[in-house]
Amino acid sequence: MNISMELILSIIIQLIAIGIFIGVYKTTIHFMQLQIEELKTDMRKYNNLIERTFINERDISVIKEQIKVENHRIEDLENKV
Repeated sequence: MNISMELILSIIIQLIAIGIFIGVYKTTIHFMQLQIEELKTDMRKYNNLIERTFINERDISVIKEQIKVENHRIEDLENKV
């Protein structure tokens, strides 16, 4: 059962190639996970911006009432002067 040197060399080269393939695969997966996390972070920032800038109907009615009150206060001040 004598194994030739070419067979041993071939097996070693194949093992090295498999190791390189696994390393590149893991690195690629890790890089993709980092990119996905970065995109999630950016999406959360965008969603928070939309939530902060969105005004619903109840807020509009409150703002209108506040404007009316402020207008009356301004009129009262103008009348005093």
